[in-house]
Amino acid sequence: MSISGLYYRYKKTSDDDIRKHLGNIKIVVLENKGVGTIQGYYPLSEEAMTKILEKPRNVSLSFDATETADKPIENLKEYKTIQYLVKSTSRFFLKPDVGEIFDQIHYRDLFDSKIKAIQYLSGAYETLPDTDGEHFVMEAKLLVDAGS
Repeated sequence: MSISGLYYRYKKTSDDDIRKHLGNIKIVVLENKGVGTIQGYYPLSEEAMTKILEKPRNVSLSFDATETADKPIENLKEYKTIQYLVKSTSRFFLKPDVGEIFDQIHYRDLFDSKIKAIQYLSGAYETLPDTDGEHFVMEAKLLVDAGS
């Protein structure tokens, strides 16, 4: 996707559409957790998801909704990596939200409910030039059932 395409699609997805998709799609973080450090895709906690569902465009995945559940989701595999645009309110804080990710997911990928989870990648970002350090391109991975 081109930079101009990222800007064009920014804030094109309604909050209601995001909430509808979040009924079928989990937001996950790949982490080590538990006894023996079990690595897996851990979904955001119920509390974090409640915050996101209330305000999909105002809850930061890096500050406001970071707690994960205790058990990973099994049988997920990477389908594709997408880039999305983040417009931060400060050049000192990178505050991506779920709405910015959904803006960049192609409607065909959402149409047949094949996406089961979105992996938020906190370290994959690039500052866009000539934006005074307030616009970034980040990456997220779309995950599907490993059996498909």
